[in-house]
Amino acid sequence: MATDQTINELFLNKINTDKVRTKNMMGEYLIYYENVVIEGLYDNRLLVKATMTALNKLSTYELILPYPNAKKMIFIPNFTEKDDLIHLFQKIKDDLD
Repeated sequence: MATDQTINELFLNKINTDKVRTKNMMGEYLIYYENVVIEGLYDNRLLVKATMTALNKLSTYELILPYPNAKKMIFIPNFTEKDDLIHLFQKIKDDLD
């Protein structure tokens, strides 16, 4: 199942910053923060890379596979209701640098 374009648009409207962009890739959307891939929209779900900071901050969130044979990522349910996503994205990028 692919991610609907409307989910991508909803995500971009929620984030509303030029530091974040998405790129359609085989029906899903990779999400870049300051040109670093930090997460994606997979099957209409927001998943972030499981870096140390993200795992600590989101310790109660579920780890799932975005697709077969991938690394597990952190599933962020109801992303439209989260207020601190930009801060989280910055921390994930810092972990990856």
